[in-house]
Amino acid sequence: MKSKEIINRIIEHNNPPRIGFNFINPDYNDIGFTSGRTYVEEKPNPYEKWGKYQELLDITGFSGEVKTDRYGNIYGRFDGKTKGECISGAIKDWSDFEKYQMPKIDKTHGDRLKRMDFAECESFVMVSGCSVFSELRDARLMSNALIDTVLEKEMVIAFCDMIAAHEIEVAKQLHGCGIDGVMMCDDWGTQDRTFISPESFIRLFKPAYKKICDAYHEAGIKCFLHSCGYNYDFIDEFIDAGIDVFQFDQPDAYPSEVLAKEFGRKTVFHSPVDIQKILPTGDREIIEKRAYEMLELFKDCGGSWIAKDYPSYWDIGVEFEWAKWAEDIIVNNAEI
Repeated sequence: MKSKEIINRIIEHNNPPRIGFNFINPDYNDIGFTSGRTYVEEKPNPYEKWGKYQELLDITGFSGEVKTDRYGNIYGRFDGKTKGECISGAIKDWSDFEKYQMPKIDKTHGDRLKRMDFAECESFVMVSGCSVFSELRDARLMSNALIDTVLEKEMVIAFCDMIAAHEIEVAKQLHGCGIDGVMMCDDWGTQDRTFISPESFIRLFKPAYKKICDAYHEAGIKCFLHSCGYNYDFIDEFIDAGIDVFQFDQPDAYPSEVLAKEFGRKTVFHSPVDIQKILPTGDREIIEKRAYEMLELFKDCGGSWIAKDYPSYWDIGVEFEWAKWAEDIIVNNAEI
């Protein structure tokens, strides 16, 4: 059975033969990625790469490296060690909203994908999708964005609608291109709770997610959501909005027993063995034991697990050998 069919059967809860794989080891990887969009760059960005641009440093008062994105957000980092964080948003005041322009989609990209014939690919082929809250968080900065969910509700809704409309156009272009899944990314929680209340999420953000998921489903594409933090209160709402798979790197924040028991028969989890509580121990017995436990938990609910590696173990102080202990347990016992 092709990897594509295995992953689809996992997501559709249709008697998959085994747990899904998304490991760095290419022998145990059911998922491939390609680019789902390109943009027409209407004018060059002189600050596209990291650097010590004095004019940006003067604006922000920052002393490290800086760069800007296509929206005008300014990002900063020190010593080249991270991907950076937004330090100056493009929407400093909501009166700036009209100047915030979504990039122009290259409408020939879908035709190029069709010529690549991904429908015949062995792998389950995915593309990167949008962020909703993360775009707001950058444009307004985190503290302002959270305040906006209380004081500027209509502007938040307008912002989310703009993101959704843009992503719907991307989804339409992918129709018939043989793409199987889209990975959206939005971190929604701290270690023990969500950033905002479920009521605020349902009113302000859920409608945008539903519009986006509906558009991708219309194109025959499954919807994945990467989200860090403890998002328990939002899981059912995301499922209702159309999220098919949750990519959680911290499954034991819930823990995995809760994910499997409460949600495992109506959604799927795309996760490593926990990157905060388990893998960093470097203890082989603990890591292997938890890998076994997760297998049994998700097998019991029909196989609702796509097991994966974390993409950059060096960033979290985990040796690849430690992760390999978990991988070996999973691939050798994956049959359902």
